[in-house]
Amino acid sequence: MHRTVTMWNELRQVWDGLLNFLMAGECVPFAFDMPPVEQVIDEVRRDPDARILPGTKGDMLDLTDISETFRRLSVEQAVASPFQMSHFKLPNFYAPGKLFHGFEERVMAPWRRALEGAGFTWTRCYPILFISGPGCATNYHMDRSHVIAWQRHGVKRFCGLKDPDRWAPLEERMKPGGTVKRPPGIADGDALVYEMRPGDVLWNTLLTPHWVEATDELAYSLNLSHGGLRLNGRLCRHEQELEDWKQTHPNG
Repeated sequence: MHRTVTMWNELRQVWDGLLNFLMAGECVPFAFDMPPVEQVIDEVRRDPDARILPGTKGDMLDLTDISETFRRLSVEQAVASPFQMSHFKLPNFYAPGKLFHGFEERVMAPWRRALEGAGFTWTRCYPILFISGPGCATNYHMDRSHVIAWQRHGVKRFCGLKDPDRWAPLEERMKPGGTVKRPPGIADGDALVYEMRPGDVLWNTLLTPHWVEATDELAYSLNLSHGGLRLNGRLCRHEQELEDWKQTHPNG
């Protein structure tokens, strides 16, 4: 069930399915050199828009804010400590001399051009940074977006499910992402796991259950998040279900 898509014609056929897949070749039209990981962590954690959580492995997301404690650590202590840090406003670091200066021109612009050239449109498309300390995880959840996960440092295990609808029926998929809990009974054989190393790129399908684990070393990825993604005017199945749900459940 593992798959690597290298051509846009193939991607157009599988983008609205239920299973995650790797991307390579012409489907990865971007590149960007990152500074040392210590610099990434230190600069990002000092920004007030950084979200810093415990990263403890479990059955659901732990949204406890540990940012104040984490910012007081030395860089050496921070790199070795358990944490999960994310940042959803990377343009905060786009200025000259900042971490992601040139990211718009080298990553986002060529990616949007390639999407558009393949017949896609979207209502949002923006980058996110995810960093996990040694042995930490982003626990079981579902994203209301298509996510391109680009591994940049260390190794992460990106764990989806071979039969997502079995474990997440419609009513479960419609819950806000932070409230879902891993159902009992999921065995190792139910998971579709990609071990992602630096440079690997994965398409994570909208509203499918997944969790992401770091190994015994720190790891981070740059993710491109998409909403309202349409191919020739058509939403994928799960996003169309979400839009229909919003129409019939205006209060949530």
